[in-house]
Amino acid sequence: TLIKRKISPTSSDALLSSSAMTASPSPPNVYLPANFKMSNAQLAFFLSSSSPSTGHPLQHSESFVVFQTKDLPAINISFGPFARDQALSKELLQPASPLDIPGQLTVNWKVRAFIVQARVFSSNPTVQVFFYIAGRDWDDFKAQDKLPCVRLHAFRDVREIKTSCRMKGNLAQCLAQLELPPSWFNTNVAPLGRRKGSGDGLLDGLTSETLQAELYYTLHEPNLDGECSEGHRGGGASRGEPPSQHPLLRIGSISLYQASQEQLLVDKQLDKNMFLRLPEKPLKPGETLKIFLYLMPNSTIEQFTLKVKAKKGVNLLQTKSKNAQWKVDWEVQSGAKHSITTIDVNKNKAVKQGDVLGNVEVMQLDFEMENFTSLSVTRRINWNIDYKGQNPPPDSEKVVTELTVVQRDIQAIIPLAMDTEIINTAILTGRTVAIPVKMVSIEMNGAVTDVSAFVQCKSSNEDIVKVSMNCDYVFVNGKETRGSMNARVIFSYEHLSAPLELTVWVPKLPLQVELSDNNLSFIKGWRVPILPDRRSTRDSDADDEDDERRVSRGCTLQYQRALVKVLTQFHTTSTEGTDQVITMLGPDWQVDVTDLVQDSLKVADPRIAELVDRTVLVGLELGSTVLKVESPLAVDAVLGEAAFSVTDDKVSITELRVHAISGLTLSLQPSPGNSHTMVAKATGLQTLTAPKQEASLSLWMLFSDNTAATLTYFDPKDYNLNASTLDDKVVSVSQEPQQRWPVLVAEGEGSGEMVRVEMTICEACQKTKRKSVIASAAVYVKVRFGPEEDSEEEVTTEGEIELVPVTRRPIIDPNISGRIYETSNEQPASVPIDYTNFPTMSNEERPTDSDEEEEDDFVHSPRNMTDLEIGMYALLGVFCLAILVFLINCIVFVLKYRHKRIPPEGQANMDHSHHWVFLGNGQPLRAQCDLSPQQVESPSNPLEGVQTCCHGDHHSSGSSQTSVQSQVHGRGDGSSGGSTKENGEDASSPTSKRKRVKFTTFTTLPTEELPYNSIPIADEEDIQWVCQDMGFQDPEELHDYMRRIKEIA
Repeated sequence: TLIKRKISPTSSDALLSSSAMTASPSPPNVYLPANFKMSNAQLAFFLSSSSPSTGHPLQHSESFVVFQTKDLPAINISFGPFARDQALSKELLQPASPLDIPGQLTVNWKVRAFIVQARVFSSNPTVQVFFYIAGRDWDDFKAQDKLPCVRLHAFRDVREIKTSCRMKGNLAQCLAQLELPPSWFNTNVAPLGRRKGSGDGLLDGLTSETLQAELYYTLHEPNLDGECSEGHRGGGASRGEPPSQHPLLRIGSISLYQASQEQLLVDKQLDKNMFLRLPEKPLKPGETLKIFLYLMPNSTIEQFTLKVKAKKGVNLLQTKSKNAQWKVDWEVQSGAKHSITTIDVNKNKAVKQGDVLGNVEVMQLDFEMENFTSLSVTRRINWNIDYKGQNPPPDSEKVVTELTVVQRDIQAIIPLAMDTEIINTAILTGRTVAIPVKMVSIEMNGAVTDVSAFVQCKSSNEDIVKVSMNCDYVFVNGKETRGSMNARVIFSYEHLSAPLELTVWVPKLPLQVELSDNNLSFIKGWRVPILPDRRSTRDSDADDEDDERRVSRGCTLQYQRALVKVLTQFHTTSTEGTDQVITMLGPDWQVDVTDLVQDSLKVADPRIAELVDRTVLVGLELGSTVLKVESPLAVDAVLGEAAFSVTDDKVSITELRVHAISGLTLSLQPSPGNSHTMVAKATGLQTLTAPKQEASLSLWMLFSDNTAATLTYFDPKDYNLNASTLDDKVVSVSQEPQQRWPVLVAEGEGSGEMVRVEMTICEACQKTKRKSVIASAAVYVKVRFGPEEDSEEEVTTEGEIELVPVTRRPIIDPNISGRIYETSNEQPASVPIDYTNFPTMSNEERPTDSDEEEEDDFVHSPRNMTDLEIGMYALLGVFCLAILVFLINCIVFVLKYRHKRIPPEGQANMDHSHHWVFLGNGQPLRAQCDLSPQQVESPSNPLEGVQTCCHGDHHSSGSSQTSVQSQVHGRGDGSSGGSTKENGEDASSPTSKRKRVKFTTFTTLPTEELPYNSIPIADEEDIQWVCQDMGFQDPEELHDYMRRIKEIA
């Protein structure tokens, strides 16, 4: 049986939108991407309605129709690991059927009634009607004991008579015989007149008048004994007769005749002067056949010779003339196979006859039919007229009459087909569709005989329907060109023939090929590997965008993909030769025949696109071509096509819509306004009701060109899908290697957007260790433990789904780890959601145009870095690190300088943190200078004091890191107490002890983690000091010395 199903026009569900209607294009339809299949049906189709359908992103509806089935069909839906099956109820499949058999499906059953003889004579007032059930499998023997009774009703004015028969056998057939009372033939009406027979014959011997009677039937159950109650005369129902449960169904009308005992005769023309009159009905062995020879009025023929040649078994007994005006002589010559009789006829001129207005009877010929063993034989008699020297008419030829001799008195033959309709799917599939046929004969005594092996047959139009050589089935093989409401196949048996009428439906051509997207573009930011046999040949070097798409290491941008559907309508013509078209199910419905023609779907240019999974169109290279449905029977014949293009335009993924599906529900109901079609509606549930219950993801991508596609259209190897939870106490994520997508697992109760889904490009096309995210979205999850019926609030009969909304949407910060999302428990239990914003990216998460371009440039880098580029970037990184170290040192120095303590004497501040210059000659300074001693806190320091020669500036080192503290007291005149002149020694004397200038720091080294400067430099004003031992006589020399120190630093 049929059937599976970017966006199905048949079953696409529109998003509910609360915004006002604007002129902007409607958003693309998004629905639950569940798969639909039908089982236990012999012939069924999914349908597409021309009227727009409204739906829901968590629902998917499919209309369907069932034509042939033995058992109750079942609808199967599946999504991920979830699946649901539901069988159609008998009431839904056949809401009102005259064949209501308990425990038996009769959806395809149709009662057919045939009137054996439409003319009933008072001499034989028996009405015969043959019934059988079409649409039933003849090999199904289970329901034979449950077949109903048929009651035949005959109405004449207000009078009614009826009888019953029980359907039985593998054909479910019965013959109802009803004898009409004589009073029904007595009403005076206008005479019917003479009826033209075959060969310009006339109906003779008819002395009465004719009228009509109407025939109806009803169905009823047999009694306890399995028999049907007999009918009775008069109106009303007899006692004990079960009442009919169904209204009267009309069969047709019959004509009633009051005929004499004479046989019905037909005329056979010999030439323009004479004709024969012989019986119409077949003969029986041993019966005498009377044939009359008549002369046309105003004929001038006076003599002729009649030669009669009869086949063996037909013997001429005698010839005689009742008219004395004619003299007849005859002679018989017998042969091995034939007998030839010569009859001389002369007109007796002596006998005068008055004016004759009518035909003149010349003579009567009596033939005898011999016995034979076969069921029936046909005997021929050849007639030839010789006018004895008179010029015969130019059209004088031999005339042949055929006489049928039968063993049985067969009234009619009836062809029976197992079904009365053929849906010609062979045009689409190339597989023959056949219907078995049988032939039965009806005798006068009511005997019904199967004569299928002895019939001959021929189709009236093989462009509509064909018949097998053995006449055992009619069929269509796909070479037909049209349909018909009354296609005919003529069957013949012995002297009888009967037509079999069928309705043949054919698909409307060309087929309608629909693509969810006719313009396949690049998807910005999504890179996929190029297969070796599909490497891109786009070598254009026009602009940067072309360079961006050109791939040098096996990756290119992903193309959009489209879903393919093929639709058609089955139609037929009302009568053969007319143009009136009748559409099956009406003009508003189209039949989905994608599964029937998916093997015939071909891309005209396979370099541009290809079909994946038979129904998904994938772009390969730039260009335009067509997707066509090729005929399975004729070469180069196309049943339908659709044009599409693969362009170099780039579309972006504007939104990734993700839903967590914890289960499925399925509902079946009849289509509104159409009793033949039904609707299957699948609904995805979101509530997780048990610990460790799993939920699958439904993902749709919305593109900037106002199209959408489910992620199932794409190869899982072309992307990575990662999910992370924001609250692992409510829901966790399971992502096994064998699973296509992540699975959500319920841990504790809660609701909200607790899961983040990211779609990244595949590992083979990652540029760096940084993941290139194509799209991301938050997933709404609801966990509420309890009985399963609690989740039924999510589904309503009107197709609306009510879910707990997201009362607060989290802003996910990737720099913060371990953040737990908190949900509010004060929200109402069931509030409708505006699905235009659920689930989607928040304003903080939605990228701007510039962000998209920046990310796109990163993702679509056309090549990896060269060695030169790597070296340059490394050198740049070293420079940046050096600048960073320098800035940190400056910041540390400034912080220390600003926190220096001010001396209590109010002297000017000095920015350096300690004294780093002191003088010494190896002797204790305390003995050489009149300085106030200052005790040093650290006994390990060999310096007890410092003697300086500064211009009245006295300050102390206030660094917290110094291990030596000293205090210098200068004199008021600014001179130093320990100068060279005061000591009176020559500085250049070798025996003198020269004073030494020592530079040292008294700060402890910082930790390795922090950079530092070991030589602090202050402004020139802050380092004003004069030491005569330095040998500087001129202040300018001191300034030069200080300048050099600063340069060295």
